[in-house]
This record gives sequence, structure tokens and C-alpha cells, in this order.
Amino acid sequence: MEAYRQFEQCQVPAGPGADALLASFRAVEKELADHEPGPAKVVTDRQIELLLKKKASVLHLSAANYCWFEDPAKALRLKLVGTMSSAAPLTGLCDSSRCPQATHHIVHRSVWQTTADNGVVLLASPRVPPAEKARLRAEHERSMRVLEEIDTAAGKAG
Repeated sequence: MEAYRQFEQCQVPAGPGADALLASFRAVEKELADHEPGPAKVVTDRQIELLLKKKASVLHLSAANYCWFEDPAKALRLKLVGTMSSAAPLTGLCDSSRCPQATHHIVHRSVWQTTADNGVVLLASPRVPPAEKARLRAEHERSMRVLEEIDTAAGKAG
């Protein structure tokens, strides 16, 4: 419901799965607009919940993203580990910046900001070996890219 409410306020999700989620939300929006309830047109939260029920049934929450695990064949981590038979995503191993079923929302921004801030500190440390700094630099760039996408999607872009 929260993600749908944000959609109604033009705060759309970011991430590889954003287009699919937005398509689901637009379908709900269209169904609500086409609804003929009678003399008074009142849309209740319960009606919206019922329309979102199927989509919500595949939702897996993580600190840094939402996973809309509709199709195991599309799950990046399952592809990488070589299995497609999982009933749930491997959220602890997920690279949500690349998985086509993951979305990032404004609620996830603080996690990505902390990761980016920690990356800056670690990159500045003389105690971190050069090879590790290369990996950290890539991780920091990924965090910054996700932050930019969240801000743009949420309407905060400058």
C-alpha cells in the first residue's frame, strides 16, 4: 500500500524492476478509474488492497530494496548460483541494482546513503590495500548511482 500511495504522489520507484511495478500500479489505477460504484464514487483502501493482493503476495522486503519475486527465472542471484527452483529470493545475496525484480524506494535511501558514506571513509583510509580499494570504489559508485536513481524517481532531482 505504501509503495502505491507514493506512486499516487508521483514518487515512483527506481531500480531495474521499477517499470514492471509501475505497470502493475497503472493497471490498478485504470481499474479504479473504470469502476462504476454507483451514485457516489468512493475508492477505499480495501478496494486498493484487493487489487494489489496478487502483487503484494510476491513482495519480499529488504533493508535496501523491495524484491517482487514473481518469476524465479528472472532472479539474477538464482541465475548466478545456477538454480531456478527457489520458492523465495536469496535476498541476502541480492544485487538489487541489477536484478530485474528489485525496486528501490525513498524508504531505502538511508541505507544506500550509509553505504556511500562508509565507502568514502574506507577509500580514504591508508590501511585499505589497493586491490580492495578498487572493489570499494566500484561499490561506492554503485551506491551513488542508486542514490541518484532514488532521488530522481522520488522527484528530488535538482
